[in-house]
Amino acid sequence: MREEAPSEAPVPARPGARLVLALAFTAMFVSGPGQSFLISVFVDDLLASTGISRTAFSSIYAGATVCAGLLTLLIGRVADRLGLRALWLGAAAGLATACLLTSLAEGIVLAAVSLALLRAFGHGSLPLVGTLLANHSVHQRRGAAVAAANFGLSAATIALPPLVALLIDGVGWRASFRILGLVVLALAPLAFAIRPAAPGSPTPAAAGVEPAVAVAPGAAAPARARPWPRRRGGHAAGVDRSAVLLLAVLVPLPIVATGLTFHAVSLLAGRGLDRPAAALALSAIGIAAAISTGLAAGVIDRLSTSALLVAMSATLLVSTLVLLVPVGLLAYPGFALMGLATALFSLASGIAWARTYGLAGLGRRQGVSFAVISVSAAVGPLPLAVSRSLTGSYTAGLVLLAALSAVGVVAALRWREPDNGPVPTSARS
Repeated sequence: MREEAPSEAPVPARPGARLVLALAFTAMFVSGPGQSFLISVFVDDLLASTGISRTAFSSIYAGATVCAGLLTLLIGRVADRLGLRALWLGAAAGLATACLLTSLAEGIVLAAVSLALLRAFGHGSLPLVGTLLANHSVHQRRGAAVAAANFGLSAATIALPPLVALLIDGVGWRASFRILGLVVLALAPLAFAIRPAAPGSPTPAAAGVEPAVAVAPGAAAPARARPWPRRRGGHAAGVDRSAVLLLAVLVPLPIVATGLTFHAVSLLAGRGLDRPAAALALSAIGIAAAISTGLAAGVIDRLSTSALLVAMSATLLVSTLVLLVPVGLLAYPGFALMGLATALFSLASGIAWARTYGLAGLGRRQGVSFAVISVSAAVGPLPLAVSRSLTGSYTAGLVLLAALSAVGVVAALRWREPDNGPVPTSARS
């Protein structure tokens, strides 16, 4: 069933909306220390300092990311219950602690604990804060709001890898992690700018955010929101096949993108690029994502969720095929295409649930989605690590990632918005 077109009425540009979106941008940006694109800059130093093999370290990273993903299920409920201000402060404290512990890592135990905390609070919690802030700040143009928030992650991808690579060369990797932790703490007080919702405001009150822009009286809702599957007699009312297939479409990108960024420095070293050059290739992800997000912001609310998913999956497949070619300079267009796919992925995963099921309980639904994405990302480094260990080359792992990308394209083509009949008024956003 085709989604309803959004209203063409102009959206009032209130200061409250701009503030909330600026906060969402910042929450996304400060998640950098827990993201694969920045951890990858530290991988070789961590391996040398801890004495852990690349395959073992990838396995630890996978386990840490799985733990983080499972924790995100709880974090989504915390967002609904305690609000985003409390979640941001807790996540910032946790991420800063993770940076400190990582800087002290000497063996496998502390490395595993610190990686789990980095992923839980960086990869999981802070991006969830940004996504929920964007969804609750603007109703008519939710896609544009999520795009604005995602600029924070794009900016981090552009700026942080080369800056941190230079920082490591100047002060060492341990001091660099401590500096990153201090930056996260320094920006944490911005959470107090998040305003609690007005009494009696049901959905935003649960998330602790006051919507700055609402749908004008009589205007059409931006999407056909549908109730989340209810339970009967303590058992699930049935499997929402559309929700399951949507998760299946979202799974390939975190696996592919995490695997390629995690091993980027080592992969590109074999193609003649040193660490600063590899860091610039990673920045290409952020540059392409920022440009793509900016271009998409103007049209995202006119596109169906299905079209967005197909475009994302197809772009990911093309990027993996380009990166299969063992030519160093092709890393730049290959990672740039991955940046485009990542931008589309961030938009799709950020708005699909609110479009389809509404705002009520959005923290729980986004928490489930983030958990699945995190667990998927955990698998990413393993194919390339095993390929390098068994064959001395990353080629077999790259072929496997390309095949997974192709599966994602097929799943995206099969996805359809659920047709659940008339939408209850209470379910609309």
